[in-house]
Amino acid sequence: MFFVSLLLTTVLAAQAQLKIAPKMQKGDVKNYTTVATNSIPMQGDAKITSESKYTVVDATADGYVLDVETVNVQVEADAENITAKLIGASEEIQKGVVVRVATDKDGKPTKVLNATELKTKIEQGADAVIDKMFAEIPQLSQMATKDVLKNQLLGAFTEETILAGLQESTSALSLNGKTIVTGAQEEYISKDGLKMKRMYFVNGQNVIANSTLNMSKDEMKELIIKQVEERAPEQAQMIKDNIDQVMATGMLKIDMTQKDTYEFQADGWPKSIVTENTTDTMGQKMTTKSTVTLK
Repeated sequence: MFFVSLLLTTVLAAQAQLKIAPKMQKGDVKNYTTVATNSIPMQGDAKITSESKYTVVDATADGYVLDVETVNVQVEADAENITAKLIGASEEIQKGVVVRVATDKDGKPTKVLNATELKTKIEQGADAVIDKMFAEIPQLSQMATKDVLKNQLLGAFTEETILAGLQESTSALSLNGKTIVTGAQEEYISKDGLKMKRMYFVNGQNVIANSTLNMSKDEMKELIIKQVEERAPEQAQMIKDNIDQVMATGMLKIDMTQKDTYEFQADGWPKSIVTENTTDTMGQKMTTKSTVTLK
């Protein structure tokens, strides 16, 4: 009887699944509050609070059109916490900017409809945000030029990057279109360009996703060079000439783990999402915990 019970439990667990396809109709509005707490080595803790609004503006033959807007951002961090201020600046530049997204019938984002307009708006706002950062953080000018920072900010607002961001766990649309089965694994690319692998577990209307970094040494090397070429091209050759030596020392070793816990409502929209992320770069650990709550 013990083995029969164990077998039945295993079979039932293997069959546990949940289709994520939220109900949508024109005029629907969902508001979410995200509170992210970061612990950064030698810089202290930081708290970033933001509010996002998801509006269904149209229903089409292929799916839906949604407006996704960051309506408010607040950053609480020590003056020396440069990383938190950079993250906050990236969030702040999005405030009031509407991303219009086309989805399929399950609500999975498939295209950014106003990508060109977004690029223009971000370019217009980037200079003011960067000037403010240089004024608040004088030492920042010794670490990066205005052009480098601007390229980094603009790089986060390509159509490819935006769609990747909408699939990050802190997005209410992140799992749309998926049929989640306990034990299922998948690979994905984070919005930072990192190859990750995750495994899912389903319990009723709750989903847990455990992710780990899934990149070889050569893939990491290629990613680093690509990002330097895009964001600081004047330093690209120096990096190419020295990266093998630096990686051989272990100084560029990167590891990442993440746990996402979703609670879904009966209508398929997430009620809450809790994300716990740990990144270990060159022996320095940064932890982030984000809680997304439906208002």
